[in-house]
Amino acid sequence: MTTLLRTRSRDDAGRTSRPRTRTAVLLGALVAFSAVAACSAGVPHSADIAPVPRGTFAWTVEPGDVLHLRNWSAPEQSGDLTVNERGVVLVPTVGQLTVQGLTADSLQQRIAHAFAGRIDASRVDVQLLRPITVTGGVRSPNVQLVDGATSVLSLIAKSGGALKGGGDTKVYVVRPGQATREVSVADRVGDIGVRASDQLYVQDPPFAVRNEMNIRAAYEFVQFMATLVTIYYLVKQK
Repeated sequence: MTTLLRTRSRDDAGRTSRPRTRTAVLLGALVAFSAVAACSAGVPHSADIAPVPRGTFAWTVEPGDVLHLRNWSAPEQSGDLTVNERGVVLVPTVGQLTVQGLTADSLQQRIAHAFAGRIDASRVDVQLLRPITVTGGVRSPNVQLVDGATSVLSLIAKSGGALKGGGDTKVYVVRPGQATREVSVADRVGDIGVRASDQLYVQDPPFAVRNEMNIRAAYEFVQFMATLVTIYYLVKQK
């Protein structure tokens, strides 16, 4: 049986040198540790932008909105009614009503008044809903029908969440022909003036932001190892 032994090599001056296998192993372990640390999820950052005060924008009816009508006196007349391009909605047993530009409270009063004399108007409930498009760095980009009290963070969660967590998720309102503006995930969609034609674009946080803590730990580890190596060679040369 042949046994493989590590031997020391001797140079021309007769000095021996130790094999560098251990050094290579240490360097390999250092590289592996740095790679794992850099690719791990970091500590999330708080949002850089503060939410707008509630009531900053008045959410009014516009074409493309959906009115969720609930008629407790006549359930067969309940349903979702879409506002057409002229700002008109067709209400069962009532007919066409122009609702564009009305606030949620005014809309409730407008439709309840239209039912007066037919049914008990106090048993009619109307909810203003708007289709919101969520795109960008989410797992399931989609269109969600929501009311004004829904938060931006809730929309992201219903879209499967951010593709890359561990950072401050930035969200922008993209509107054709206008400058893109950033909004907070804590904002309510009714307070940021989102229209049915807008997009909520979720941007992936940069790699350095998502892994800041681990990158810092890997950097400090490399500095520590470099210090040890320096001390070792200084001692060896004495």
